[in-house]
Amino acid sequence: MIRPLIVPLFVVTVFVFGLLYEEEILRQFGIATIQQLKAIFPKVLGTGVWLSMAYLLNRVLGVVVWDPLNRRVPIPRLLRDVTAVLVYALAVTGIVSAVFGQAIGPFWAASGAGAIVIGLALRNVILDIFIGLAMNFDRPFEIGDFIQVVTGPMGGPSGRVVELNWRTTRLITGEGNMIVIPNGKLGDMIVTNFSKPAPISEFEISVFLDFDVPNERALRVLNAAVRSVAGSNGVLDDPAPKARIRGVAAQGVEYKIKYFIDPRQAGPGKARHAVWQAVLDQLHRAGLQPATPKQDVFHAPRPQRQLDAQSLDDRVALLSRVELFQGLTSEEQMLLSARMKERLFKEGALVIKRGDEGSSMFILCEGLLNVMIALKPDQPETRVARLQAGMFFGEMSALTGEARSATIVAATDTFAFEITKDAIGELVLSRPEVADVIGQAVAARKLRNSEAAAKTGTVARAAEEKSMTAQLVGKMIAFFGVKKKTLSAKELEENASQSPFS
Repeated sequence: MIRPLIVPLFVVTVFVFGLLYEEEILRQFGIATIQQLKAIFPKVLGTGVWLSMAYLLNRVLGVVVWDPLNRRVPIPRLLRDVTAVLVYALAVTGIVSAVFGQAIGPFWAASGAGAIVIGLALRNVILDIFIGLAMNFDRPFEIGDFIQVVTGPMGGPSGRVVELNWRTTRLITGEGNMIVIPNGKLGDMIVTNFSKPAPISEFEISVFLDFDVPNERALRVLNAAVRSVAGSNGVLDDPAPKARIRGVAAQGVEYKIKYFIDPRQAGPGKARHAVWQAVLDQLHRAGLQPATPKQDVFHAPRPQRQLDAQSLDDRVALLSRVELFQGLTSEEQMLLSARMKERLFKEGALVIKRGDEGSSMFILCEGLLNVMIALKPDQPETRVARLQAGMFFGEMSALTGEARSATIVAATDTFAFEITKDAIGELVLSRPEVADVIGQAVAARKLRNSEAAAKTGTVARAAEEKSMTAQLVGKMIAFFGVKKKTLSAKELEENASQSPFS
């Protein structure tokens, strides 16, 4: 604290010393007989004393007041500058009155007349300064807050406040660009502060779906979408995001998706992109499309807008999107689709429990699931992953008879298809090469999710996938009781024509 005050203390000491020993200094320099210097020298010393005292006072305010405050809350530079100007204005008043012996009234009157002339010439600059002062006292936002300025129907620039000075307010956008806004313009605009009254802000987007989409299904898909991105891209887990019905319009039912972000972590644009990406992906996985304007006239059969779980053809279309069964033939996909069972789980319901015996697997069609595992034997189970629409789980129990390796809990209302061991066994028994198709898909998925596999090269990973596929196929053959046989050249050719994996 002392170091910044050394220079102003030295300057004040020099001028005070000169004022106290004025006559001695004049005699030492041999200029005591020069009347002009003898008359001017005291005024120079007096002026120096007042200005150096103002200089010292500003330094003391900086060390004692501004610097400690700035460590806790960023202090705008404008506030420091205004305080410094007031201190120097008092010093000038003291110089006029004490040093030159002039009345202060006429001095301020003359200063006011000059200020009027200057004010007319610099009215825009002065407007910026006074609005800047008003914002410092009113404090609609502070340095570090994330704000958006409305400049038209489409909104305006947004960013983090990094400086509030005499004339302008400066923002840093999410792209790293600086936006400089004159304070006079800012005073006429609507400013949205995303950091107040709390550091988190609520945002929402609207999605229109057709009237024939059941409400519970739409909410299930949309809730799963927005919750799948919670905890990333600035979207917060708490408060939890959610979807709800906003109203009905000519286009369809309007669903509002509400989520919260922390602007200190990511800007609204990045979070909005992540939410929209998840929503469109979940709608596609569920076989839904956003509603289109109802003024459309179709001169051909109406395009299919949604897939129906009750329709066998639609079940086949949903099954063909699952990685595990993409290598099956159309007939095999249709046979498996006919054997699938519909399962609906409420939010918080236990889907499968770790350690239980299982004889089926699941394909998640709509909703969101939490994968729970106890990291240590004496600890409760915690969430380690999330399953979204289009993913499958429990396949090892259905394919090899292994016990459940994790606990699965419904994070939202969830709709899934259950495929039993018998349904898969029927395919494997009728064409044993199906085991190769499914085994290769399972092995590829396991390696893709493995951190160790990501560090290996392409050749090593291919060898690992081949080895894992062989192990899985062996277990499946033994589990389903398929007898090995030697195929003729003609049978090999027929199998190859049915599936590229054979």
